Amino acid sequence: MRAPDKHRFLNAAQHIEQSEIPYFEIETDTALVQRMLGRNLDMRLHSFELPVDDVMALHRLLGTDMVYFSHVWHLGRKEWADAEGRLHYAGGRIKTRGDLPGITYPDLGALRRRLDRLCALAEREGFGVVYGTQTAGHTANTAIGYEDFCVNAIDDPGFILELQKHVQDYAMRELEAFLEFPIDVVKVGIGLVTNSGPMLSPAMMETFEFDHLRQLIRRAKDAGCMVLMHVDGVVASLLPMFIEMGVDVLHPIDPSAGRQSIYEIKRLYGDKLALCGNIDVDGVLYKGTPEDVKRDVHEHITRLATGGGYIVGSSHDLHQLLPLENIYALRDAVHEYRFDGRAGKASHRGSPESSR
Repeated sequence: MRAPDKHRFLNAAQHIEQSEIPYFEIETDTALVQRMLGRNLDMRLHSFELPVDDVMALHRLLGTDMVYFSHVWHLGRKEWADAEGRLHYAGGRIKTRGDLPGITYPDLGALRRRLDRLCALAEREGFGVVYGTQTAGHTANTAIGYEDFCVNAIDDPGFILELQKHVQDYAMRELEAFLEFPIDVVKVGIGLVTNSGPMLSPAMMETFEFDHLRQLIRRAKDAGCMVLMHVDGVVASLLPMFIEMGVDVLHPIDPSAGRQSIYEIKRLYGDKLALCGNIDVDGVLYKGTPEDVKRDVHEHITRLATGGGYIVGSSHDLHQLLPLENIYALRDAVHEYRFDGRAGKASHRGSPESSR
């Protein structure tokens, strides 16, 4: 496998064409991580919440150029555990203003210690670091519950905004604390988008999502970090807004059952937004063969890497049902190909020995 190099990612995000294409993933299902590392792990944790040594071991096996750091703030969440111990979201518990005084905040000291160790290991090995912020829109949404959030957006928007202020105040404190570390990219995100488009009107998206995101993005950019926007579903109508906010990279460009084409997004916005992802976790990565995966990655590189601006990655997270051989095929396909901009294509450069 090739060594990690954060400059591949950062160059692509700045639309610098290069022969080696970067690779990045945010999350791998913890059951998959157990199989990859060959040891039992705490299934209540997301892969980015595992002990730092396990996070680094995972990214070495994945062959990414960046490691991802974040945590889930379980504010107000109702959750249930499956037979493997994995936690699943079931709804929100914060229903009235009377619930707000009971809010407790994550331990920034413990998170800073984790990030300090991760940054030191990442820098030593050539990885970059992507930090995922808390966001007022998503955290408040899950704390209240999706249905009640949407109802209150109409009936009692002041309640939502009051809760979001608590979340945003913490999110900004966390961002300030973590910007003291050598972070390269700040990831923000929104959740109110489906495979038919945004769930709220443009005016409501502005009120309940974008006002808060602008504060986070502005602070990240002032600190010299690039910004990655993570949003699922069909996002075409939101892309001009993301560009205006200062977003550098769009992730993960979910095919959304054929309703969204990364190639069309590249044609329309490729000079303003770098694109990351789109290797289909419900299609080729799940149902295809390793050779199918390699062909699909090759096609993505060929059609998207001209002029820079493309980072290979899955179309969401690497979920539990994906065959390990397809995950490794994805990695190896990125590592094995060099992009020739003059020819406008990707070329095979042999199969390096696989580390599994």
